[in-house]
Amino acid sequence: MIKKILYKNDFIIKLLQSFFGKVSYTLLTMVFTFLCTRLFGAEEFGKYTFGYTVVILFMILAKAGLDNGLIFNIPKNGSKQISFVFLFNFLLSIIIMVILLLFISDPITIILLPLIWMLSMEQLFFGIYRASNNIKGFYIINGFWSLLLRISLLLIFYYFLSKNVASIVLAVYISVTFSILLYFYQNKSKFHKIYVDKDILKYSAPLMFSSFIGILIDKTDILMIGYFSTNTSVGIYQVTVQVSNLLLMCLIIFNTVFAPKISTLYHLGKLEKLKTIYLKSTKYLFFTGMLLSLFLILFREEILVVFGREFVEGGYALTLRVIGQFINISVGGVWIMLAMTGKPIYQMYTNLITCILNISLNLILIPKYGINGAAIASMISLILMNLTGFVLVLKQFDINIKDFMKIR
Repeated sequence: MIKKILYKNDFIIKLLQSFFGKVSYTLLTMVFTFLCTRLFGAEEFGKYTFGYTVVILFMILAKAGLDNGLIFNIPKNGSKQISFVFLFNFLLSIIIMVILLLFISDPITIILLPLIWMLSMEQLFFGIYRASNNIKGFYIINGFWSLLLRISLLLIFYYFLSKNVASIVLAVYISVTFSILLYFYQNKSKFHKIYVDKDILKYSAPLMFSSFIGILIDKTDILMIGYFSTNTSVGIYQVTVQVSNLLLMCLIIFNTVFAPKISTLYHLGKLEKLKTIYLKSTKYLFFTGMLLSLFLILFREEILVVFGREFVEGGYALTLRVIGQFINISVGGVWIMLAMTGKPIYQMYTNLITCILNISLNLILIPKYGINGAAIASMISLILMNLTGFVLVLKQFDINIKDFMKIR
C-alpha cells in the first residue's frame, strides 16, 4: 500500500532520488577531501582550494544563470533553446578565461581556469536533467561515478605520480571530463539547430548577477583568508565549510526537485498548491536542520580531528558557520520560490547589499581574528540574506507565520 502511494506521488519520488543522489555526492566529496587532507596536508589542499574557489566564482558568470533559464523555459518551449545556450556559454567562458589570464599570477589557479567552462557546462546539463525530471540520471554520473573515478585517480596519482597538488588537479580534470562526455551522450538528441533567443538571456541575466554575488558572498572568506593568511588556514577553513554545508544539503536536495515543480505550478496558475508545498517543506527543513546543527556543534572536535589534528583549530569557525546555515535552511527555498515565479530581481538586489556587507566584514575581521573572523562575517551575511528572502516570500505569497503552525 505504501509503495503504491509513493509511486502515485511523483514529487516524493523525485525528492527521494535527489536525496540519495545528493547524499552520495556529499559523502564521496567528503571522502575526497579527507584523502586530500590526510595524504597531502592542509597546505597543499589549501593551494588547490584557493584556485578552485576562483574557478567556482567565475563559473557562475560563465553559466550566466542559463541553467535556471532552461528550467524555466523547457516546460514551455521544449529543447529548441539548448544549442544556443551551450554556444553562448562556451563563448562567454573563453572571454572570461582570457581576461583572468591578464590578472592572475598564481600557477595553480591558471592551470585550473579551463574548469570555468567545464563546470559551467555541467551546470547547464544539470538544468536539462532537472527540467526533464531526470534528476536520478544526473546524480548517477555526478554524485557517484565521477567522484568514484576522482577518488581512485587521486590514490593512483599520489602513489605513482606525485605527492603534491598536481595529483589533485589531474584527478579533478579527468573526472569532470568523464562526466561531461556522459552528459552529452545521454542528451545528444536534445541538441538541434541553433535558435538565437534573447528572451532566455533577459530572464537569466538577473539570475547570473544574483548567483555571482551569492557565490561571492560564499567564497569571499576563502579568497581573503588566502590573501591575508596562509594556504594552511585556507585548507582548515575549507574543511569547516564542507562540514557545515552538510546542513545545506537538506535545502539543496529539496530545491533540486522543487524548482521545476514551482515553475510548472506557477505556469498552471496553481498558486495555493505551490504555497502548501513551501509551507510543508520549510517546516520539515527547520526540524531536520535543528537536529543536524546540534550534532555538528556538540561533536565538532571529534568530526574535525578525522581530517587531521591541525584541523581541530577550526572548531569555533565551524560552530559559527553551522548557525548561519541553520538559518539558511530554516526559511526554506525562498530564493528559488522567487526565481521560478519570474521575480529573480529580488535576489539580485538582496545579494548585492549582502555582498557589500560581507566583504566589509571580512576586511575588518580576518586580519584580526583569522578564520574565526571569516566565519563571523559568513554567519551574519547568511542570516541577513535569508531572512530578507523569507520576508519577501511571506509578502509575495500572502503567507502568515501562523500558517506554518497550521500545516501538517
